[in-house]
Amino acid sequence: MDFIETVESRISRRGFLPKKIEKKTLEKILKTANRCPSYMNTQPWEVFVVTGQKKENLAKKLYEQVCSGTPLTPDMPFPKTWPEAHDERSKSHRMRRFKTLGIDPDKEQDKVVASYRNNFKFFDAPCAIFIAMNKTLTPWSVFDCGAFVHGFLLAAHAEGLGACPQAMPTGYPDAIRAELGIADNLAIVLCISLGYPDLGMPLNQYRSLRRDISEYIRWYGF
Repeated sequence: MDFIETVESRISRRGFLPKKIEKKTLEKILKTANRCPSYMNTQPWEVFVVTGQKKENLAKKLYEQVCSGTPLTPDMPFPKTWPEAHDERSKSHRMRRFKTLGIDPDKEQDKVVASYRNNFKFFDAPCAIFIAMNKTLTPWSVFDCGAFVHGFLLAAHAEGLGACPQAMPTGYPDAIRAELGIADNLAIVLCISLGYPDLGMPLNQYRSLRRDISEYIRWYGF
Protein backbone atom coordinates (compact mmCIF):
# COMPACT_ATOMS: atom_id res chain seq x y z
CA MET A 1 0.00 0.00 0.00
CA ASP A 2 1.18 3.57 -0.58
CA PHE A 3 1.83 5.97 2.28
CA ILE A 4 -1.51 7.78 2.20
CA GLU A 5 -3.39 4.49 2.17
CA THR A 6 -1.28 3.24 5.07
CA VAL A 7 -2.13 6.29 7.18
CA GLU A 8 -5.81 6.30 6.31
CA SER A 9 -6.39 2.56 6.80
CA ARG A 10 -4.51 2.09 10.08
CA ILE A 11 -6.69 1.55 13.14
CA SER A 12 -5.98 0.37 16.67
CA ARG A 13 -6.46 -3.40 16.96
CA ARG A 14 -7.60 -5.05 20.17
CA GLY A 15 -7.78 -8.70 19.19
CA PHE A 16 -4.99 -10.90 17.87
CA LEU A 17 -4.26 -14.28 16.37
CA PRO A 18 -1.94 -16.65 18.28
CA LYS A 19 0.72 -16.23 15.60
CA LYS A 20 4.34 -15.53 16.42
CA ILE A 21 6.00 -12.42 15.03
CA GLU A 22 9.44 -13.11 13.59
CA LYS A 23 12.27 -11.09 15.10
CA LYS A 24 13.41 -9.94 11.64
CA THR A 25 9.94 -8.44 11.06
CA LEU A 26 10.13 -6.54 14.33
CA GLU A 27 13.62 -5.32 13.48
CA LYS A 28 12.42 -4.06 10.10
CA ILE A 29 9.56 -2.13 11.70
CA LEU A 30 11.79 -0.65 14.42
CA LYS A 31 14.44 0.41 11.91
CA THR A 32 11.75 2.18 9.90
CA ALA A 33 10.38 3.98 12.97
CA ASN A 34 13.94 4.95 13.90
CA ARG A 35 14.00 7.38 10.95
CA CYS A 36 11.52 9.71 12.67
CA PRO A 37 12.64 13.25 13.54
CA SER A 38 13.61 14.33 17.04
CA TYR A 39 14.66 17.56 18.75
CA MET A 40 18.34 18.17 17.86
CA ASN A 41 18.53 14.51 16.79
CA THR A 42 18.50 13.48 20.46
CA GLN A 43 16.53 10.28 19.69
CA PRO A 44 15.28 9.97 23.29
CA TRP A 45 13.29 6.74 22.92
CA GLU A 46 14.30 3.51 24.62
CA VAL A 47 12.40 0.43 23.46
CA PHE A 48 11.68 -2.82 25.30
CA VAL A 49 10.20 -5.66 23.26
CA VAL A 50 8.71 -8.59 25.16
CA THR A 51 7.15 -11.77 23.85
CA GLY A 52 6.79 -15.46 24.70
CA GLN A 53 6.73 -16.59 28.31
CA LYS A 54 8.24 -13.31 29.49
CA LYS A 55 5.25 -11.47 28.07
CA GLU A 56 2.86 -13.95 29.67
CA ASN A 57 4.54 -13.49 33.06
CA LEU A 58 4.27 -9.71 32.82
CA ALA A 59 0.65 -9.82 31.67
CA LYS A 60 -0.21 -12.07 34.62
CA LYS A 61 1.41 -9.68 37.10
CA LEU A 62 -0.27 -6.60 35.66
CA TYR A 63 -3.65 -8.33 35.48
CA GLU A 64 -3.38 -9.48 39.09
CA GLN A 65 -2.58 -5.94 40.21
CA VAL A 66 -5.56 -4.35 38.46
CA CYS A 67 -7.91 -7.10 39.64
CA SER A 68 -6.75 -6.59 43.23
CA GLY A 69 -7.46 -2.87 43.02
CA THR A 70 -3.84 -1.74 43.23
CA PRO A 71 -3.77 2.02 42.51
CA LEU A 72 -2.28 3.13 39.20
CA THR A 73 0.92 5.15 39.62
CA PRO A 74 2.21 5.87 36.11
CA ASP A 75 5.49 7.65 35.49
CA MET A 76 3.61 9.90 33.05
CA PRO A 77 0.52 11.07 34.97
CA PHE A 78 -2.81 10.28 33.34
CA PRO A 79 -5.10 13.26 32.60
CA LYS A 80 -7.59 13.99 35.36
CA THR A 81 -9.73 16.46 33.43
CA TRP A 82 -10.23 17.48 29.81
CA PRO A 83 -11.42 20.69 28.16
CA GLU A 84 -15.10 20.35 27.30
CA ALA A 85 -14.69 19.56 23.60
CA HIS A 86 -12.01 16.95 24.30
CA ASP A 87 -14.17 15.38 26.99
CA GLU A 88 -17.13 15.12 24.62
CA ARG A 89 -15.01 13.37 21.98
CA SER A 90 -13.63 10.98 24.58
CA LYS A 91 -17.07 10.05 25.91
CA SER A 92 -18.51 9.62 22.41
CA HIS A 93 -15.59 7.37 21.48
CA ARG A 94 -16.08 5.27 24.60
CA MET A 95 -19.80 4.79 24.00
CA ARG A 96 -19.32 3.90 20.32
CA ARG A 97 -16.76 1.25 21.29
CA PHE A 98 -19.15 -0.28 23.83
CA LYS A 99 -21.87 -0.35 21.20
CA THR A 100 -19.51 -2.21 18.85
CA LEU A 101 -18.87 -4.73 21.64
CA GLY A 102 -22.58 -5.06 22.35
CA ILE A 103 -22.15 -3.74 25.90
CA ASP A 104 -24.66 -1.51 27.68
CA PRO A 105 -22.44 0.34 30.18
CA ASP A 106 -25.45 1.33 32.29
CA LYS A 107 -26.56 -2.28 32.81
CA GLU A 108 -23.48 -4.44 32.27
CA GLN A 109 -20.78 -3.07 34.51
CA ASP A 110 -19.17 -6.49 34.77
CA LYS A 111 -18.50 -6.44 31.02
CA VAL A 112 -17.22 -2.87 31.23
CA VAL A 113 -14.75 -3.90 33.92
CA ALA A 114 -13.66 -6.96 31.96
CA SER A 115 -13.09 -4.82 28.88
CA TYR A 116 -10.98 -2.39 30.89
CA ARG A 117 -8.91 -5.15 32.47
CA ASN A 118 -8.08 -6.61 29.06
CA ASN A 119 -5.72 -3.67 28.63
CA PHE A 120 -3.44 -5.22 31.22
CA LYS A 121 -3.26 -8.50 29.31
CA PHE A 122 -2.26 -6.62 26.15
CA PHE A 123 -5.53 -7.87 24.61
CA ASP A 124 -3.80 -11.27 24.42
CA ALA A 125 -1.36 -9.94 21.81
CA PRO A 126 1.75 -12.09 21.31
CA CYS A 127 4.04 -9.10 21.74
CA ALA A 128 4.14 -6.02 23.97
CA ILE A 129 6.45 -3.08 23.44
CA PHE A 130 7.28 -0.42 25.99
CA ILE A 131 8.57 3.03 25.09
CA ALA A 132 10.64 4.79 27.74
CA MET A 133 12.80 7.89 28.06
CA ASN A 134 15.15 9.43 30.61
CA LYS A 135 13.24 11.08 33.46
CA THR A 136 15.27 14.29 33.18
CA LEU A 137 13.99 15.01 29.67
CA THR A 138 11.36 17.63 28.85
CA PRO A 139 7.98 17.44 27.08
CA TRP A 140 9.82 17.98 23.80
CA SER A 141 11.16 14.46 24.18
CA VAL A 142 7.65 13.12 24.81
CA PHE A 143 6.74 14.67 21.46
CA ASP A 144 9.72 12.88 19.88
CA CYS A 145 8.64 9.56 21.39
CA GLY A 146 5.18 10.17 19.94
CA ALA A 147 6.69 10.65 16.49
CA PHE A 148 8.59 7.37 16.93
CA VAL A 149 5.42 5.56 18.00
CA HIS A 150 3.42 6.87 15.05
CA GLY A 151 6.13 5.73 12.66
CA PHE A 152 6.15 2.35 14.37
CA LEU A 153 2.37 1.96 14.10
CA LEU A 154 2.39 2.81 10.40
CA ALA A 155 5.31 0.50 9.65
CA ALA A 156 3.64 -2.32 11.58
CA HIS A 157 0.40 -1.81 9.65
CA ALA A 158 2.29 -1.82 6.35
CA GLU A 159 3.77 -5.20 7.35
CA GLY A 160 0.32 -6.68 7.98
CA LEU A 161 0.45 -6.40 11.76
CA GLY A 162 -2.08 -4.82 14.08
CA ALA A 163 -1.15 -2.63 17.03
CA CYS A 164 -2.77 -0.70 19.84
CA PRO A 165 -0.97 2.11 21.69
CA GLN A 166 -1.96 1.90 25.36
CA ALA A 167 -1.56 4.06 28.44
CA MET A 168 -3.20 1.76 31.01
CA PRO A 169 -0.46 -0.90 31.41
CA THR A 170 2.05 1.85 32.23
CA GLY A 171 0.06 2.46 35.41
CA TYR A 172 2.16 -0.22 37.09
CA PRO A 173 5.70 0.89 36.19
CA ASP A 174 7.34 -0.88 39.14
CA ALA A 175 6.01 -4.26 38.01
CA ILE A 176 7.20 -3.59 34.46
CA ARG A 177 10.65 -2.50 35.66
CA ALA A 178 11.02 -5.54 37.88
CA GLU A 179 10.04 -8.01 35.16
CA LEU A 180 12.04 -6.41 32.33
CA GLY A 181 14.98 -4.99 34.26
CA ILE A 182 14.29 -1.40 33.21
CA ALA A 183 16.50 1.16 34.96
CA ASP A 184 14.92 3.48 37.53
CA ASN A 185 16.10 6.57 35.65
CA LEU A 186 13.78 5.78 32.74
CA ALA A 187 10.16 6.89 32.65
CA ILE A 188 7.84 4.37 31.02
CA VAL A 189 5.90 6.45 28.52
CA LEU A 190 3.69 4.07 26.55
CA CYS A 191 2.83 0.46 25.84
CA ILE A 192 2.02 -0.98 22.42
CA SER A 193 0.26 -4.31 21.99
CA LEU A 194 1.30 -5.93 18.73
CA GLY A 195 0.35 -8.97 16.69
CA TYR A 196 -1.45 -10.27 13.64
CA PRO A 197 -5.02 -8.95 13.97
CA ASP A 198 -8.00 -11.25 14.32
CA LEU A 199 -10.23 -9.55 11.76
CA GLY A 200 -13.23 -11.58 12.90
CA MET A 201 -13.39 -9.68 16.18
CA PRO A 202 -16.01 -6.87 16.11
CA LEU A 203 -13.76 -4.31 17.79
CA ASN A 204 -11.15 -4.80 15.08
CA GLN A 205 -13.65 -3.34 12.62
CA TYR A 206 -14.27 -0.25 14.75
CA ARG A 207 -13.04 3.08 13.40
CA SER A 208 -12.81 6.10 15.64
CA LEU A 209 -14.19 9.38 14.34
CA ARG A 210 -12.04 12.34 13.31
CA ARG A 211 -12.79 16.04 13.37
CA ASP A 212 -13.15 17.73 10.02
CA ILE A 213 -10.03 19.75 9.31
CA SER A 214 -12.16 22.91 9.13
CA GLU A 215 -12.62 22.63 12.90
CA TYR A 216 -8.97 23.12 13.78
CA ILE A 217 -7.08 24.67 10.86
CA ARG A 218 -6.66 28.43 10.51
CA TRP A 219 -5.51 29.51 7.05
CA TYR A 220 -3.44 32.65 6.39
CA GLY A 221 -2.46 34.18 3.08
CA PHE A 222 -4.77 32.09 0.92
